[in-house]
Amino acid sequence: MASSDYNDEKPVLMPHSYDGIQEFDQSLPNWWLFTLFGSIIFSALYWAYYFHSGVAVDDHTALDEDLSVLEAKQLAAVKDLNDETLWKMSRNVQTVAEGQAVYTSLCITCHGPTLAGVKGIGFRLNDANWVHGDTPTAIYRNISDGIVFDGKPTGMAPQKALGTAKIAAVTAFLLSTQEPGKLAVIPRSEEPSQK
Repeated sequence: MASSDYNDEKPVLMPHSYDGIQEFDQSLPNWWLFTLFGSIIFSALYWAYYFHSGVAVDDHTALDEDLSVLEAKQLAAVKDLNDETLWKMSRNVQTVAEGQAVYTSLCITCHGPTLAGVKGIGFRLNDANWVHGDTPTAIYRNISDGIVFDGKPTGMAPQKALGTAKIAAVTAFLLSTQEPGKLAVIPRSEEPSQK
């Protein structure tokens, strides 16, 4: 077929036939070619961005983060805090991060950056031995109500002004390094940070 015979306006048939079927000899429409090549370029860019750039967050990580935020909100909305709820909060990344932020701003002076306590001031919080209660609700109550030594309010000041959610978050942060059922009460004189 000569190039002068080629015309996109009128269907042109190929000179051969297979089983009595003839093929059209037309170029593809520009919109179809644009869609084809555009989708190829898009898929290559998508693949590079999501799988090799390290910038994009994969779906599993994004879902885990969203579920963690949702769980943190649900746990923060709980009105009746009990040991089980506080242990659940201590396993939630979002809640622990909030509690760590509050701990860093208020508690680090007496209890140290590693929860190891400051000699003569604050007790250790990074081991399973606790002087003032060995349950999550006791720890929550100690933070909320403060601690009184020998009938005098010379211990930790009450932190009720923080509100329930922040006190629960700090409790969750402290419990995040512990295992359920492993906390024990020891006498004040045996506390390692006070020796």
